Amino acid sequence: MKYSIGIDLGTTNCALSHAPLEGPDKGSMVFPIGQRDSAGTRAAHPTLPSFLHRPLESEMVGDERDGWLAGAFARKLAAARPGTVAHSAKSWLAHHGADRTQGILPWGSSEIPEGQKLSPIQASALLLKHLQEEWNGAFAGQGADFADQEITITVPASFDAVAQKLTLEAATMAGFPPGVRFLEEPQ
Repeated sequence: MKYSIGIDLGTTNCALSHAPLEGPDKGSMVFPIGQRDSAGTRAAHPTLPSFLHRPLESEMVGDERDGWLAGAFARKLAAARPGTVAHSAKSWLAHHGADRTQGILPWGSSEIPEGQKLSPIQASALLLKHLQEEWNGAFAGQGADFADQEITITVPASFDAVAQKLTLEAATMAGFPPGVRFLEEPQ
C-alpha cells in the first residue's frame, strides 16, 4: 500500500482524497476526477456530481460505465432530460420504504425501460467504479493500483446497519477490494 484513499460517496457530489502512507509528505490531496463536461469535452474536477445519465446509443462516446455516464455532464442534463438521469442514490440507500435492490432510478422515469433502470446499489456502485477507474488511469504503471490501497468510505451517522451493508455491497459491485472501512460523518 502506498496511499490511504478517502471517498465521500455524496448525495450531491462525490470526492476522493489521498495521502501517502510513507515518506516526508503525509498531507492529503484532493484527487482531480476526470469526467465529461459536455457532449464533446472532458475535464478533471475536484468533485464528481452524483448524477448518472443514460445516453441514447447515438450519444455514447466510450466513457460510459455499463451504459451510464457519471458526473458534470449528467448533472447538466438533469434539467433538460430528467427522465434519463438518476441522482440521490445515497439517499435511496437509507430509504426503508423502497426496495433498494430493484431498478427504480431514475425515479418516475418513463424514458428508461424498466429492465434498464438502476437500483440505488447499482447507481452507487457506478459512481464508485468511476472513481476507481479514474484513479487507476492516473496511477497506471506507478505501482499504486486502487485495489492495493487502504480505502475508507464516509457514510452519514444516520446510516443504519442496513444502509451501511448496502453501501458495502455497492463497493463490492464496483470491484473494491475486501477490507474497505467506513467512517461515520462528520468524524
